[in-house]
Amino acid sequence: MSRRRDSNLVRQQREAVPCPIISVGNLTTGGTGKTPTVQWLTRQLQESGWKVGVAARGYGGTQSERGGLVSDGRQTLLSAAEAGDEAVLHARNLPGAVVAIAQNRHHAVELCVQAGAQVVVLDDGFQFWSLPRVFDLVLLDAQKPWGKNGRLLPVGRLREERTALKRASAVVLTRADRPTMQELESNRREIRQWTQAPIFEAFHAPLDLRDEKSGASLPLSTLKNQDVRAFAGLADNSQFYRLVRELTGRTVDTPLRERGDHYKWKKRDLAQWTSGRLGGTPLVTTEKDAVKVDPNWVDEPLLSLRISLRLSEGEDELRNLVLKSLATDTSGA
Repeated sequence: MSRRRDSNLVRQQREAVPCPIISVGNLTTGGTGKTPTVQWLTRQLQESGWKVGVAARGYGGTQSERGGLVSDGRQTLLSAAEAGDEAVLHARNLPGAVVAIAQNRHHAVELCVQAGAQVVVLDDGFQFWSLPRVFDLVLLDAQKPWGKNGRLLPVGRLREERTALKRASAVVLTRADRPTMQELESNRREIRQWTQAPIFEAFHAPLDLRDEKSGASLPLSTLKNQDVRAFAGLADNSQFYRLVRELTGRTVDTPLRERGDHYKWKKRDLAQWTSGRLGGTPLVTTEKDAVKVDPNWVDEPLLSLRISLRLSEGEDELRNLVLKSLATDTSGA
């Protein structure tokens, strides 16, 4: 029986939840910008007066199987090694929000509620059918919404058939600044064949820099005409390097050997790379990687580039759709 047919049985076995849940997820593996989207959504809910929890799997963390509270809204309680990079990044960037992890996402939601959350944002939850939610926000890459070849795993990157989009409450096309207008409109028409949900467009924009040694925020202009070394461990490092080149206006030195998504950095990774003639050159990395690096591993300045999600238009409309789903929640939570 296929995964899609199995989902019908799972839906019948959905468990009661103690609060309304909003899911942020996607159809493909790899990065579509869930982390900045979860943070954007959490801030929107906080500004509307909600005490928000973020429930994540804690991928790569030693505490993921057992589960744990990453942040109580006041302080970060687990390290990236324990909770995974994305959960710790949520904790760092979302003051006032509760963050919890567990492979069993039900447990993560329960931990959030026990810590005072009134609503929970489920990170990467579109395929987690057994948790009922009031809103399903689905992210698709604006340039390649179905992955490189439009086929299911393991041949392609699709986790589910395109028909799964009928479950979406809203769709956000991320990195909408990459395709041409013609490509974007063509992809929108194709997506519309599979869902009647509202479709929004968003892009990821650099926000500022964080000095990882002092914790200070620095303007993006800090990098202008500056020689830097950049490193990252993402699903696609090339876009980060391109952005750093644009901010510096210069060629950027990068590692000879690329690291993949969720790579666990070690001191020797940076020590070997920073030694030699370019010693002393500032290092720039992603927020996601910065939480896994001890700033004291290097003598050089260590900066992380903060990224924010920006909707091309319709931000108020999307926020109001989410808030309306909470106002009409009949789950009994």
